Amino acid sequence: PASCMVAPPGDAAVAASATSGYQRTTPGGFHTAPTPDGRAVEPATDWAVHINAAKRKVRSELSLEDWTKFGFAEKRAPEFEALASGVQENPPCGGVVPREEHSSFSLEKFWEMYERKGLPCIISGTPQAEAWPACEKWAWATFFKRYATAQFKVGKDDAGSAVRVRVDHFEQYMNMQRDDSPLYLFDNQFKADKKELLEDYKVPSFFPDDYMALVQDDRPPYRWVGVGPKRSGTVMHQDPLCTNAWNTLLAGRKLWLLLPPGTDRKVAKGADVSRKGDDDEACNHFLDLLPRKRARQDSGFEPILCIQYPGDTIFVPGNWWHCVVNLDDTIAVTQNYCGRNNFAEVWRSCRKERPCWSQRWLRAMEAARPELAEEARRLNREDGFDMAVLRRKNRARLEAQRVRRATRELRRARARKERERCSSCPASGSGGFDEEAWLCNWHEEQGAINSDSTASTTSSSSEDGSNSSEGSSDADAADAR
Repeated sequence: PASCMVAPPGDAAVAASATSGYQRTTPGGFHTAPTPDGRAVEPATDWAVHINAAKRKVRSELSLEDWTKFGFAEKRAPEFEALASGVQENPPCGGVVPREEHSSFSLEKFWEMYERKGLPCIISGTPQAEAWPACEKWAWATFFKRYATAQFKVGKDDAGSAVRVRVDHFEQYMNMQRDDSPLYLFDNQFKADKKELLEDYKVPSFFPDDYMALVQDDRPPYRWVGVGPKRSGTVMHQDPLCTNAWNTLLAGRKLWLLLPPGTDRKVAKGADVSRKGDDDEACNHFLDLLPRKRARQDSGFEPILCIQYPGDTIFVPGNWWHCVVNLDDTIAVTQNYCGRNNFAEVWRSCRKERPCWSQRWLRAMEAARPELAEEARRLNREDGFDMAVLRRKNRARLEAQRVRRATRELRRARARKERERCSSCPASGSGGFDEEAWLCNWHEEQGAINSDSTASTTSSSSEDGSNSSEGSSDADAADAR
């Protein structure tokens, strides 16, 4: 329907941004264009400086030139453009994703045919049928004007801190970029000027359950809004904690590659066909790794490909591998959830991966849904799983981490004191350094160890459950989708 088929910025917008004081220099970078008399021009908003800085942070191993080294927007552009027609003309051997119309489909049928069986599907027409304000408010011009100065996440730096850019800077970048795998606005923080985003959509009626919401705000990341330029996407991943996911597209098209839960990780990631110099970004997966996999004709490799169109909601069951590339500039919203038909899988995953948080979840179940708490305990008894034992191990791990950190900080404090002593006047005396007092003060400043935090016991889980979702990813992809 036209109300959600929002066209991406056209040639006029691209031309306008191209004359706003910038010209391309290196393939992956931008700089300020000089005036005719040779004087440098410094625009009021130097978007290119901010975008290039973000690029260096999210992928520090790449130079700006490396962002276009595969030529997916230039010499290999015909291959990329052929991806959509290839799916339509040559259905993959793994089957197709069934399509259902919102108007003729029911919640009971969805549960029976897909959610209980753990099978993916696409439901068309949800935003229109359920009257989402996003159908109008997330039109390109409206969205970019409305959130021009808002800061959206585009990834993490090497220290794991979020890297954010302004939306108006990103708009300029999206209109001009020719990167192989562009930056992707993929954020799960909805505060201040982004709070209104939550009023523009609602959870589709086919997904009424959200058992993790019992813990209210103290829960793993679970919802994201994504603005993905053409060729951006999410690496192959499984969503965190065995959660199911839904993703609704408002503009553009996405190409999905799905693999069944039993697929070996090495096979799913394409490590068995990867070559020196390959990247694992979504575009690389579709244009390099997947063709090699299909050429081998392995009997156990069963890829399922589908195109998601504006107004489509795709359901991705827990543990399904998926990789997603944006065929056009896209806007989408996605959420992960635990419900009646996947509670057992999610609980078993949470109690192991997030044992401390699971204790809080269990207490929330006892207060609001005692039947769920009893089911969780029944699963523990059935599996011979003692949550208290794992929680004690997790606390011991946290205490050991604190001891190591305290040792490092004490060493630095001692070194600082020694430098101060060496640089001071001999007449002032060397002074003493009371290590015991310093450690006592340091531990007081840190406070008690929080055994009920949402922190994972594994290093593979990232901030975005992040495990971000077109569903969520094991790389923070948000699964940027």
